Amino acid sequence: MALAMKAAQLASHLRDGDVVLLNGDLGAGKTYFVQAVAAELECADAVTSPTFNIMQEYDAQGLKIIHFDLYRLDDASQLEDIDFYYATDSCTPGVTFIEWSDKFADEMPDDALHIQINVEGDSRNMNAWASGERSAQLLADWMND
Repeated sequence: MALAMKAAQLASHLRDGDVVLLNGDLGAGKTYFVQAVAAELECADAVTSPTFNIMQEYDAQGLKIIHFDLYRLDDASQLEDIDFYYATDSCTPGVTFIEWSDKFADEMPDDALHIQINVEGDSRNMNAWASGERSAQLLADWMND
């Protein structure tokens, strides 16, 4: 699948402090995208959807993966309860993936790689854009891969 291939290509460009915002309908492939990145980074643990746990952490090839799913949160005040702001600080070790980030768009870091995954029949269409200097470099490196 093209989505997994693009995710695997992104993996080699990620570094500590990167934030990736993933949006799309239920079943669009947001968790699948994170799983493909983790597989490319040789993560020993099975990456699962953090829908009920809200946040999962994984160690992969020297890079920590922090994976949020904000689907079940109702209010931005709940982000404080899950250490969201610490995890998305650019000084925090690891790369942070945030599913359903559009629910709390005003609370997202200024510098992030945005990925929108849309379902079109049996295929997935992905659009990506950057909102800051580091994410612009990440996007350029990824797209030139």
